[in-house]
Amino acid sequence: MFPGRPCHFLGAEGCTIYDARPVEPCRNFVCGWLAGDSPFPEEFRPNRLGVIIVPIRWRELPAYILLPAGQDPDDALIKWMSEFGKRTGRPFFFSRGSERFGFGPPEFQRDMLALLASNKRLW
Repeated sequence: MFPGRPCHFLGAEGCTIYDARPVEPCRNFVCGWLAGDSPFPEEFRPNRLGVIIVPIRWRELPAYILLPAGQDPDDALIKWMSEFGKRTGRPFFFSRGSERFGFGPPEFQRDMLALLASNKRLW
């Protein structure tokens, strides 16, 4: 499993090793699109979007990490997420190539960059 690439165990019907999948990252992972209270539309399904939306908590607030899974987040997704963030107050963080971007309060952006600098996972 590598950032920016779909999992090599992904088959046409989903995970090909589902019953034997590892705890990290698979069993502990929650896909933001698939979550029961997901605010995301059908077209945000990861295999259509090429991006996985990962829900996180930041200072007790809901937030999201956009993880490339075949492609970087495109302009349409960033626009949708920006509008969603403005309406809901939920920040998000994403990368395009080697650049990192945060949408939300400056403290959120600093916290995410600090996690990356310390080689800690964002989710």
